[in-house]
Amino acid sequence: MNNVTQLELPLDNLIRKSENINTLSQSIFFLHGFGSNMQDLFSLSSFFDKSWTCISLQASIPVQFEGWAWAELDFNNIGKLPKPEQMKIHQQKVFQSIDQCIDQLDLDPKQINLLGFSQGASLSIYSGLKNPNKFNSVVALSGFFPVEERIEDIDTKSVDSLKLFMGHGRHDPVVPLSLCQHTRKGLIDVGVKPYYREYDSEHTISNDCLNDVLEWLRERN
Repeated sequence: MNNVTQLELPLDNLIRKSENINTLSQSIFFLHGFGSNMQDLFSLSSFFDKSWTCISLQASIPVQFEGWAWAELDFNNIGKLPKPEQMKIHQQKVFQSIDQCIDQLDLDPKQINLLGFSQGASLSIYSGLKNPNKFNSVVALSGFFPVEERIEDIDTKSVDSLKLFMGHGRHDPVVPLSLCQHTRKGLIDVGVKPYYREYDSEHTISNDCLNDVLEWLRERN
């Protein structure tokens, strides 16, 4: 990609700029999973029209093998974060990065989309609940979020407007399907109507899942 660049943002990043220079562009922000990096989901940029701006953000907590995390994990209890404030700090940095990109990349503020995988999916759901009106759509793949534990962070007055796609593998050995199903119930309880799909896959974005995501996004952009 010849049009890949980076900006000075609160989070390290990779950016594929829109080829449309005369209009505000649609955009999608990618949030990678635990132990990965900004290169990972950036590969999805090739599936988006060149009129889109694609931004992959990188977490700031270093973990093994040059990977990064949005929050530390307790691998004996993946449903609990030892330091939940780390996720909150990253959520703030995601919002700050988005706002700076809107200004510096001529993004349409009404066409901001967010896609996260695994721990990035958790952060995507959190961001959407925090400010539903900031996003045209949110996609959460192979992740979960403890809705009932973070009720104080939810914009309950606007949350019913959140457009959320949730996809999960039935055979996921990393994030059990039950956690995703529990998240879905919690979201419905607070007024969100997620578009929910399960796939015959493990902890990955299957071709079927990706096709469904792209079709769902096309209908909303």
